[in-house]
Amino acid sequence: MTRAMTFGRRADEYDRLRPGPHPEALDRVLPVDARTVVDLAAGTGLVTRAILARPAPPAVVIAVEPDARMLARLTGAVRVRGAAEHLPLGTGSVDAVVASSAWHWFDADAATAEIARVLRPGGTLGLLWSRADPSVDWVATVRGIGNMTADGSARLSRRGFAFSLPDGYGFVDDTPEAVHVRWTRPMTRDEIAGMVCTYSGVLELDEAAQQEVFRAARARLDDLVAGPDPVDVPFETVARAWTHR
Repeated sequence: MTRAMTFGRRADEYDRLRPGPHPEALDRVLPVDARTVVDLAAGTGLVTRAILARPAPPAVVIAVEPDARMLARLTGAVRVRGAAEHLPLGTGSVDAVVASSAWHWFDADAATAEIARVLRPGGTLGLLWSRADPSVDWVATVRGIGNMTADGSARLSRRGFAFSLPDGYGFVDDTPEAVHVRWTRPMTRDEIAGMVCTYSGVLELDEAAQQEVFRAARARLDDLVAGPDPVDVPFETVARAWTHR
């Protein structure tokens, strides 16, 4: 099993504890007139639900996800088993493709080519990353316990999510500077420690080691965060968008 396919081991916890995208960030990458939208690497449907909750949701949302365990948790959309590099969709059949906390798992050239193929002219590719805000000291410390600095998105994070799509596929960068939207969400300390255990750097460990990460994160939270539960956890969604000409 590849590291990218470990998330299904904790599909229920992933769905319950991971943050979905902030609506403001989603608005920056998803045009209001998009009628057919693909949620690529949809996981358990965190982004799908956010798309469907918009005041004027698309007529069709297609959730594409390779892991059947994750896809089984997803509701409210057309569910399709598939991967970014081989999209089981027709050429020029969609208005927008959105991928959240997933681009770093793709083969960039193959995924870009496939996304370009399925998008209609003028269609949009929107990339999002949602996470507990690592600029906050206690969050950074707990992330370290979960080895999130070795997680799949860590390299992009260190570059401020500044990168370019492969050339030759007709994409124009709409947001050359990543857009950061910050907010807070109340969570108990147990929920925060549980969220730490939904990242790939922990999920590739055996069960005993995962439980040790949970215990260490839980104990550290007692040391670092004052006051009773719930804790207002700082989150951010980072957004980038490209138009396909």
